[in-house]
Amino acid sequence: MSGEFDPVEERGLFPDRLFVCNCRGCLTMNNYMRDLCARFIRNGAHFYDVLVRYDELTAYVLGREEATAGNSLKWAVPFLKANGATDHLVNKFGREDMRLMPGAGEAIRYIANLMPSFITTSIYEHGMMEVAQELGMPLCETACSRMELDSVQFGRAEARKLREMADEITSLRVPKVEYELNVPMEVNPADVKIIKTMDSILQDRIPELAAMSLMESVVPVTSHKKAYQLLDIRRQTNIDLDCTFYIGGDNTDFQALDLVRDSGGVAVSFNGTDFAVRGSNVAILSRDATVGAVFAEQFYNRGIEAVLELANNWDRKYLKNEDFPDENLVERLLEVHPRKLPEVFVVDRKNVDEVAAKSAAYRKRLLGQ
Repeated sequence: MSGEFDPVEERGLFPDRLFVCNCRGCLTMNNYMRDLCARFIRNGAHFYDVLVRYDELTAYVLGREEATAGNSLKWAVPFLKANGATDHLVNKFGREDMRLMPGAGEAIRYIANLMPSFITTSIYEHGMMEVAQELGMPLCETACSRMELDSVQFGRAEARKLREMADEITSLRVPKVEYELNVPMEVNPADVKIIKTMDSILQDRIPELAAMSLMESVVPVTSHKKAYQLLDIRRQTNIDLDCTFYIGGDNTDFQALDLVRDSGGVAVSFNGTDFAVRGSNVAILSRDATVGAVFAEQFYNRGIEAVLELANNWDRKYLKNEDFPDENLVERLLEVHPRKLPEVFVVDRKNVDEVAAKSAAYRKRLLGQ
């Protein structure tokens, strides 16, 4: 904590390693935004799925210049308010709904005691306050999405129009077609309908309403924002990206993961989506967060080569026989996984398609939609 005596600093030795982490998949389990929409909007889970589909189509398939994955966080806000959501109720929802990954609190506190640690997440500030309290992570700096539902008032007629638009959105079908990153493909007819409908709502109809000012006031942590925050953290700490350990799992982590990997740092997809794996050099599939602390500790003490060596030799025999700086941490990992260890992969061009598919399927089984 600030103000405490730090013998390392007193000797003129400053941190030369950095840790940055997303929430979902490593620290939290539930899809906060999807659950929030389901709480307040009729057929809200599907409503959010359509928004995310449109978000990803415009960012990764159509490649629109202004598009960035994560904009669905601001598009949903007027519809939440029109269906009765308030800042107080969203705060209450965060306290009731948040589910942590097993071992998340212990892992994040362990890592935060090793090196400067930051959490960057798309979760609204309302929910992130609950996550911070549950994890007990006072040593971590946090960046999250910000919005104030009570800052703009709607009339009844406008709220009714927004609810009608929400019904129009939920009537759209989300196809099961998967698109490859940066690979040109013909857009599915159902996706074309999503694009046309959402373009009409967001570009033509909402700008005529007071809801537009509420939408514009939201500051979402999008994929671009995560990458910019990473560069800002680098500037604040004077620790380069080749000395950075980044854990991500969402599509919005792709740019930041890719940036760390290409700079020579450790980019870990933890229960990641297809896109997250494609930005990483290590992929982890685990029901417990302890394994993240094991790899972070290796990185802190021995660097990226030790991380890759551990990933390449990942089995129980190696963990028991290798000389680790913190044997107690490894023992804890083995205790948590008495039968089968988490799956760990070094990601390269040869196996990226296989690992991405495996991780996406595991993520869906573990975390849901």
